[in-house]
Amino acid sequence: MTPQGNHMFTDNRQIDEMVRGIHELLSEKLLVEVDSPEADLLQAGILDSLALIQLLVHLEERFGVKISLDELEVEDLRSVVSIARLVATLKQAHAETGAAVTVNG
Repeated sequence: MTPQGNHMFTDNRQIDEMVRGIHELLSEKLLVEVDSPEADLLQAGILDSLALIQLLVHLEERFGVKISLDELEVEDLRSVVSIARLVATLKQAHAETGAAVTVNG
């Protein structure tokens, strides 16, 4: 699931809110500071395998999304901005699926 090329989200305010939320998660839950939302978290060594799993759990709890490891790509986790796009894409897909289930159910 690579939201990099996905243009479903044109609302920059939504992405900005998620960037702030993800930045808070990194700071409060993983105790790491990120200089820039575009900083490469993998290259900087901020996300190792344990931190990644912890981050995914916190993302799921905070944003109410389910992140499938099978569909996850490295580029989805490259920066705070790419993580925000991933979460936004998952939230949109969940909203569309939930709405479809409610309407058809």
